[in-house]
Amino acid sequence: MDTDEQRPTSTTKAAKPRSLLLRSAKVVCFSGEYICLVRDVSAEGTLLSFLHDTPPDARMMLVLANGLTYPIERLWEGRSQAGYRFASDVSMAEFMNDSAPYEVRPIRLAIEAPARLVDGSKTHVARLLDLSSTGAKFECDAAVPSGRLVSFQIGGMAQFLGEVMWSADSAHTSEQGQAPAGAHGFRFSHPLPLRELAAEALRLQPFAPRERIGFGTALHGVNAA
Repeated sequence: MDTDEQRPTSTTKAAKPRSLLLRSAKVVCFSGEYICLVRDVSAEGTLLSFLHDTPPDARMMLVLANGLTYPIERLWEGRSQAGYRFASDVSMAEFMNDSAPYEVRPIRLAIEAPARLVDGSKTHVARLLDLSSTGAKFECDAAVPSGRLVSFQIGGMAQFLGEVMWSADSAHTSEQGQAPAGAHGFRFSHPLPLRELAAEALRLQPFAPRERIGFGTALHGVNAA
C-alpha cells in the first residue's frame, strides 16, 4: 500500500484541470457494490474516498447518482481513498451535470441478503434485493399492501420502521422493467446515515481475496456511459 509521501497529488502525473467535488456514488466490483465519495475529477481520472477500506480491485465501475457509469483503473491506493484513471473518454460536462441523463436518486446498492418483515403480529421471511439510505426493495411471498407500516430487518441490523410504498401486484414498473413477482418497495421512516449504509454494505458483502478478483465477472451486466 502506498504511503502518503508516495501518493501523487492527483490521479495522474500530468493531470488536466480538475474540479473539486464531494458527491456520493458507488463502485461495482467483484465483491459487490459499495458507497464512495467523488472528491475531485479531471478528464483523465478521479479521486474516490470510502467510508471503510478501499476495495481491493484494480479495475471496476464507477456509477454516479444520475446513472452514468464509467470503467476506472486504480493508480494508487491508501487505507480509505484511491486515485483512478478513466478507462475510456469522459465528457466533463456530462460528468458534472447532476441531472443528465437520468433523475438523481439516492444511491442504490444491489445487495441480496436474507431478511424478515414484521407486519403487526405476523413475521414473514423476505429477501433483500437492493438497499439505499432511504429504503429498500425486497421480495416476500406474503401479500403486503401499499401504505402498510411494517418493520424490516436485514441480518443483524436493527429493525427499521417504515412504509410499504409499492408492490409488484400494484403493477409497479422499475427502470429495468416490471418488478419481480413478490417484490415490494420499502421506505424507512428515518433515513440511514451514509456511513451506516456503507458499513452495512461491507458487512453483507465482505471483500473477496485479491487473487479471486476478476474484472469481467465484476462488471457482468453493467453498461458503461
